[in-house]
Parts: sequence; C-alpha cells; structure tokens
Amino acid sequence: MLNAFIEIVHKNLPLDLQNTRITTEDILYVLAYANVHRLSIESACQELQDAPSGNRLREVLAESLPDRAGLQRRLNGIFRQQLHPSVWKCKRDFNVAIDLTLIPYHGQPHEDKKEIVRSAPKSGTTHFHGYATVSIVRDHRRYVVALRFIEYGEEMADIVRWSLKRLKSLHFRIRRVFLDKGFCSKPVFKVLKQHKASFVTPIPVRGKSGGVRTLFQGKSRKTTYTFNSPKHGKYTVQAVVVQRYSKGRYGRHKSKWFAYAVSGLASGILPAQVFELYRQRFGIESSYRQMNQVRARTSTRNPVIRLLLVGLAFVLFNLYIALRQNLTSALKKPLESSKRFWLSLRRVAFLLSRAIERLWGTTEIIQHQPCFALS
Repeated sequence: MLNAFIEIVHKNLPLDLQNTRITTEDILYVLAYANVHRLSIESACQELQDAPSGNRLREVLAESLPDRAGLQRRLNGIFRQQLHPSVWKCKRDFNVAIDLTLIPYHGQPHEDKKEIVRSAPKSGTTHFHGYATVSIVRDHRRYVVALRFIEYGEEMADIVRWSLKRLKSLHFRIRRVFLDKGFCSKPVFKVLKQHKASFVTPIPVRGKSGGVRTLFQGKSRKTTYTFNSPKHGKYTVQAVVVQRYSKGRYGRHKSKWFAYAVSGLASGILPAQVFELYRQRFGIESSYRQMNQVRARTSTRNPVIRLLLVGLAFVLFNLYIALRQNLTSALKKPLESSKRFWLSLRRVAFLLSRAIERLWGTTEIIQHQPCFALS
C-alpha cells in the first residue's frame, strides 16, 4: 500500500524540485508518515532518522507545488485513477453524496480574505478552511471522487453545480443525490431540477414553533412544504415527514420527527423507507471522521499545503477502501468476509508507519528532565 501511495501521487503530482538534494520520494515519505500519525511535517522529520530538515522540506514543498487550482485538478485526477475497475464496468446508476467539511483555522489569511470561510463557532473559532467532496457508493463502499476548495462568499448552488458537472465529466450516471441540510435552499433545488437529478435532503428545523414544525403532527406522510426566504422568495417542494420512536435506544423513550425535501423518488415509496434511504448518507459522513484519522496537522497559513494534506488524507482513505475490496474478493467465501477478515484504517496506518520506519529508522528520544512517577 505504501508503494501504491508513492506511485500514484508521484505519477499524478510531479513536483518542480530545483536546487535541492531532496527528492520527491523523500517528500512523499514524510507526508505519508505525518498523515498516518496526524503529525506536523516538522514532527515527522524529527522522528524519522534519515529524514531531511523539516524547515528545509517545507520550503522545498511550498516552492515546488502548483497553484491551488492546479493542485485541485491533480488531486481529482488521482481520485479518478483510484476507482476500482469494476466501477467503470458497472452499468448501473450511483448514489451520490455532496458534502462540506470545515477545518478550524486560527490566524490571518495567507494572501486573500476569500481563503477563509465563516461558520458557527467550533474549536474556539468561527474561521475555517472549507472543502467540498463528492462521493459515490457502490456495494456499501464509499469512494471520494472529487474535492473542491471552498472560498468565502461561494454559494451552495455553485458547489452543487460544479459537483454535478464533475460527475458528468467522469461519465457517472446519477441515481440519487444526498445532501446535507446546509444545502436546503431554493437555488440548490433549481440547480438539481436543471440537471434532472433525484435528491433527498433534510429540512432544517429552526425555532420552537412555526416553519416546518407545523408538519409535525398526525402520522408519517408525504406532503408539500413551501420555503419563504426574504432573499430568494417562495419555493414549494415535495416533502416527507417521518415520526420515529426511540424505544429506549440511547436511553431515549420519546418520538422524534424528521422532515425531508425530496424529488424524483418512486411514487410507491413509504415515508419510513425515505428515512432508511437517507441513512445511507451517514456512511458518507463517516469518511470525514476517517479522513481526519490520517490527516497531517499543520499551522501553516498556506492554503495550497493545507489542501494537499487534506487531499492526501482522502487518497489514503480511497487506498484503504480498495485494499479491503481486493482482500475481500480474494476470499473463497466473500459472504463470510466480515467474520473472517477485519481491517481498520488505523491498522493500515500503523502498517504504513512501520514500513516507513524500516526504510528510514527512528531517532532516539533523550529525556533531559527527570520523570517522576505519579500515584
């Protein structure tokens, strides 16, 4: 897997190295080690014995990378090549999820104020670097197929339009689009309608009365709901409201209402089936949690390096999904693979770390201060 990571990144992301003895392989080994251990580049260089200086490596990396738009195109090219051959041979439509991830940022913009987006407070800040991802689901496996850097002031409709065009350029046939509640707006619905895309997105519930809460009565059912926005005006969509009973799960014994804006679903689908259908999206959302398990940390203000670290984390995630699929298909009884074979992303990261340490070795840790045992 380490060889696969080095090969695919080296092939699709050539670095313009000049006046340095540091090679592309050196940089990729350090980046891979920093990602799997969630370290900074400086910490990774300090832990690896034969690694170059962290300060010098960062300078070389910053000078050799393309601009942000060029890096984004190259990362998307890597995601395309990572897809399993069976995906291209498959003639059926795919469920697609479009989502955003916001990584907290403390500091000033590097060059342009548009590099930083604003959102609700998290981790002590309202400033973030934003990234949009497009994922597909096939046989309960999630593949990230596109990544986009989000700028301040960019509309959700523009993100959805770009995502659908990217899928069209990859010749994917879309069965259904799953969206987060942050995309629930009139401009987004218009873009989806223009592309004739079936979709499911939750309707956000705000306030203690009025709004969508007026639908939370009676039984689960199909209905319509009209959005009334001061900025975009009125817009009516098909809606599904679902009442779910906890039955003591998670210590709760109450019922909870859910509302979804839908389009293009089968006429005979039940409200409970819409709820279960949207639950498929949570598998997509877990990819962000796993991405953060193999994402290097940094304090740099350079958005290009930050985009690179996020992109490489998704590259590792896709390699992990492909590895699981290949090993599962190699078993004689694939139906029993979940009982006979188990491989987590953290275990893969540990094995990658061991492979790099065998190549470069690790530095000895010398403790200068006495350590007192605490009882």
